[in-house]
Amino acid sequence: MKYYMASDEKNMKQVRSLIKKLTSKGFACVNDWNLQIIEEENQLADGIGEYEKKGIEEADFMLIFLTAGKGNLSELGYALSLNKKIVVYSPEKDNYHINKKSIFHNLPGVTICSGTFYKLVKLIHTLSPEESEKENSVHMD
Repeated sequence: MKYYMASDEKNMKQVRSLIKKLTSKGFACVNDWNLQIIEEENQLADGIGEYEKKGIEEADFMLIFLTAGKGNLSELGYALSLNKKIVVYSPEKDNYHINKKSIFHNLPGVTICSGTFYKLVKLIHTLSPEESEKENSVHMD
């Protein structure tokens, strides 16, 4: 399964580690987090918006790693408009406090997961086409 990763630049080390782990489990990230380095050096190509848009369209689901930056709500909104499955993940449960999460995280099709990488991978496996018919949304705390 292919996924689009949304997060904040301050999580870059954790996100890259998570992408490696998910790749080892057979998942493919459609957006290259190495482009974040280019952006930081102010050499980002003008086409990044189109690149990210195509990534969301190509992905089977979106994975939002909290805490996420200002662009994550735009990415989330676009994914919702395409009826993509969305997983909002944080290693810390504290990120789901009412003052820290978006109201869009409560919509159908958005699944919240906190805790270990193992829990996240188990949840993502339920998003596969054959599994999603069995179970629409799972809340894991």
